[in-house]
Amino acid sequence: MLNTKRTFIEKVTLQKVGSKLREEINVLAKQEQAISEAEEKALKSLFLSSIKATQELQQFGHHIGLEYNTVYDLCNKYFEGLQDFVPFSNAIIQHLYENSNHPQIKTGELFVVEFHDLEFNDIKCKGIGIFKIENKMEYLNFNHRADGVDFIIEKGVKLQKIDKGCLVLNSEKDTGFRVLSVDNNSYDAAYWKQSFLGLDEVKNDSYQTKHYLNLIKDFSANLLEENDSYAQKDFLNQTIRVFNENEFINKEIIEEELLAPFEVSDKFEEYKENYKVANQVELEESFNIEQATLKKEKKKIKSEILLDTRIQIKIDVDEIDTVKDNMERGYDEEKKMHFYKVYFNEEL
Repeated sequence: MLNTKRTFIEKVTLQKVGSKLREEINVLAKQEQAISEAEEKALKSLFLSSIKATQELQQFGHHIGLEYNTVYDLCNKYFEGLQDFVPFSNAIIQHLYENSNHPQIKTGELFVVEFHDLEFNDIKCKGIGIFKIENKMEYLNFNHRADGVDFIIEKGVKLQKIDKGCLVLNSEKDTGFRVLSVDNNSYDAAYWKQSFLGLDEVKNDSYQTKHYLNLIKDFSANLLEENDSYAQKDFLNQTIRVFNENEFINKEIIEEELLAPFEVSDKFEEYKENYKVANQVELEESFNIEQATLKKEKKKIKSEILLDTRIQIKIDVDEIDTVKDNMERGYDEEKKMHFYKVYFNEEL
């Protein structure tokens, strides 16, 4: 999706953003930051490795119109050559400051970067990176002065992950550009992606794969034989099999290979409509399965049965037929308790 092999940093500014709630002042950039070849290489690695770790493609959005999204509007004007880089960077930090009005939001250093020779879907484009460092990094040090901020990178040391960052690609402008964003701090999640950036998900195959699996997982937990964990796991594991064995999904595949064997077709359709409204998602009748998203979402599906007797049974998601052949669920009338019977040849 994103190739950065030939990418280089064309321009960069470094500033400090304060907390509006605590009435701290910003330290704005007066000029572009001069960087050496070694610093350019290290910063590029720091910024882009963190960004490429995310798989979720997003876009700017606004309920009235894109022009009301501040970061979209600023990036659009800069890409069009209507603003110089330093004033653009200062406008970015001012917008971030205006949204720094929660007690948990930390002050930090802010890099604004112009990247050249990014390749997105095999098309060369420019990009704007916005990266905020909130926690002290052992090998990246800052020198704060009244008139600006400088940095020093220790030589020969691999830098850590960035705290917060986004990469705005000059691609698909009319639908809000394409944006990759990362936030490695969870205490203020709404602040970066929602309040500051105003991001929406791109409704592509990855979106469909992710939300269809979430729908099915939610359906299983809430409606499918609520007192039978094994049946829920069986349903989820059959879901994984269907997604593993097909390159695309449509209504007929879901009906024939997943719902019909469990006799839950009517319940599922009703649940899906309610789920779409409650979660504000748009689900298509057919889509191609996005393999990277499938791999990521499979890890979120629990493969354990947790019992109130402090016993856990772990199930191999990819070997459900073997599990079904060698595991039974029943009820003991004498003890008035449910039980699982497990067959095996030897302990591993």
